[in-house]
Amino acid sequence: MTEHPNTTDREQQAPPTAVEPHGPEGWSAALIALVTSPQRSFEIIRHRAPWLGVLVLLVASAASLNLLATPFGLQAARAQLTEVLADPQQVDAIVSEAEQTAAARWWLTLGTGVVTMIFRLAIQTLFVWILATALRGRARFVQALSLMVYLNLITHLQQWANFLLLHVRGMDAIRSLQDLQTPMGLDLLLTGESALLNAVYASVNPFTIWFLALLGLGAAAVLRLPQRTGWVLAGIYWAASTVLSGGVASVMARILPT
Repeated sequence: MTEHPNTTDREQQAPPTAVEPHGPEGWSAALIALVTSPQRSFEIIRHRAPWLGVLVLLVASAASLNLLATPFGLQAARAQLTEVLADPQQVDAIVSEAEQTAAARWWLTLGTGVVTMIFRLAIQTLFVWILATALRGRARFVQALSLMVYLNLITHLQQWANFLLLHVRGMDAIRSLQDLQTPMGLDLLLTGESALLNAVYASVNPFTIWFLALLGLGAAAVLRLPQRTGWVLAGIYWAASTVLSGGVASVMARILPT
């Protein structure tokens, strides 16, 4: 085999590029690799940023989940109204009207889930991109968007797991809006008076740990941060999201009876 006279030993031994710029790798390959080989998935995301296909999948799944979970939401509303209103007939009338509205305007129920998911995704992406830029990362916004779209699959799996657990527990277990979120982490064992502390307990669960682990690795591979800085970004993200969750829970506890 003839070698080019100007080729160095390092160039001869260097491995080929992990993802060819015009290769066949697309969103489905990155989706499968996210579970089987995360680094491979991150290489595809960094080079190609194939976010649209996964976003469509997330939108369809979020719409379906929101529609299927409607009966549990109505049951929580009934339980909450029962605490506020003394007349059971008035409660029945309000809930019955809500059920008829949900059935007649199913498209609105679908749209609510989609809009909520897209809004949350946009905020997450902007936060991560700004944070990565502040930490001297070198990612384009579309790369951060693609990374967060893929990582939101984990969050969405958690929502489906929550839905399945609601089914296992049954309608009778829904006595307030708080019961729509089933414990999956340390909150199974620990509870307290502090909404922030309860949010910390709830955040220590398999799905959140999986999400943060891939965010730390993805920050290094996609957002071009040193690995240690990637873990710092994941830690800041966890702290910010936990404080936000605790703050919302605290406000809701003051507004709604428990």
